[in-house]
Amino acid sequence: MNIPLPVPNKITAPPVVMLVGGDEYAVIWASSRRGTGTLVVTTNGHERVFHDTASGMLRHNDKLHVVRVTRKLLDNCDSYHVQSRGMIYNTGYIAFRSEQTVSKRYTFKGYRGQADICALFCTDIHGEQKQALANAQALQQTAGTTPDFIIFGGDIPNDGLHSRRSFTKGVLGLAAKLGGSERPVLYVRGNHETRGQWATELARYVGSLYFTASYGPISFIVLDTGEDKPDKHPEYSGLADFNAYHMQQLAWLSGLEQNNAKYYVAVCHMHYLDDEWYAQLNRLGVTHVFVGHNHNNASWRCAGLCHYEDGGPATASWLTFRGDEIAAMSAADGKLNKRFLRLY
Repeated sequence: MNIPLPVPNKITAPPVVMLVGGDEYAVIWASSRRGTGTLVVTTNGHERVFHDTASGMLRHNDKLHVVRVTRKLLDNCDSYHVQSRGMIYNTGYIAFRSEQTVSKRYTFKGYRGQADICALFCTDIHGEQKQALANAQALQQTAGTTPDFIIFGGDIPNDGLHSRRSFTKGVLGLAAKLGGSERPVLYVRGNHETRGQWATELARYVGSLYFTASYGPISFIVLDTGEDKPDKHPEYSGLADFNAYHMQQLAWLSGLEQNNAKYYVAVCHMHYLDDEWYAQLNRLGVTHVFVGHNHNNASWRCAGLCHYEDGGPATASWLTFRGDEIAAMSAADGKLNKRFLRLY
């Protein structure tokens, strides 16, 4: 028996649609009370309901909710919204829950066959959300359009992931503001997101932190470069084992097969990749690497690949995939900064 009670429960972080591994999106949002989460997708007037579950049960002990659906479903829907009910008490035989809170309806804008594809690339924001929003606005005004999707290149919050709130406010909150909960987000972990008590929980919601994904004709290989110092560095307090983790990623990368994507891009927070990684990226036919970490805005060639680096709280970039090229321009301090006509 379920007994709903008139107890307030609010959506505290609007839904964000994340590009994750395979052909899926992960829809993630937060509520003010621990409880259940439900995604409702409407297509041609018909509603399909998807719950945040674990082994057949609706998860009801968390304020952060995640539901995975196919990209095809969300790309072709009319709208979607999310719902949450707070769990007040569960005896095992009877549960008391709050009344259901429902978000607004969102019109999702996935890939729809457009010839030119635009992405907003933000990395190393370090909590400076007002600056990030000002840069995004400057880039959109210059481009005369909104981005088709957003790339977060890591270090979005500044002080690590000390709690769930660090993620919901520092990552989800900004992603929702930049994309209006209606554009997909490709999220890459930075070294600052490896720190803090909640850091090990991140993969529970976003899935594997290294994966392949795609947006129309663009294929991505997302790599998780981890920390920027040796595992034994005293700053990590003996909690780091990135050497083994990097070997695990390299083995995974070695098992990937080539594809014929029009644009083939690797994305990672740091560009400090050794020869084995570059050998695999070249084998796969990757042409570009998007990185951050150094708080620079630059492009260069290394190991046969074009690298494009953006980063720092004051900058953001606008990437345009058009024809046979990828073009980029950047904004700093809310104003247009540089224009790279073409990234070779």
